[in-house]
Amino acid sequence: MCFDIMDFNLDSLVKKYNCSDYISGKYSIGYYDEATFLQVILPISEAFVSNTDQHLVIGYAGADGIEFCYRDNTMGIWAYYPYENNYELISKDIFDLASGWVNGNICV
Repeated sequence: MCFDIMDFNLDSLVKKYNCSDYISGKYSIGYYDEATFLQVILPISEAFVSNTDQHLVIGYAGADGIEFCYRDNTMGIWAYYPYENNYELISKDIFDLASGWVNGNICV
């Protein structure tokens, strides 16, 4: 079971997941990459908190269930690999995630 982001107070999400760049920035409406046909960053209305409450899912890499997320009280954007139950820091913020995906600097 996952938890819909709209069930949470946005201020508490920002505090817990350090995600103000997403909540109040230009990517709150999401980012669709036409070249890869992938919704890399979800609109805020589709984001959700993992069932373990360990991360806030904000997007997908498009393969193997890999999620882009903010982690509880940890800075940056992470790739979560569910098969390995492992996290990898991939960018310092949402802007670097979008630009890094487009220019190929982020590969998962």
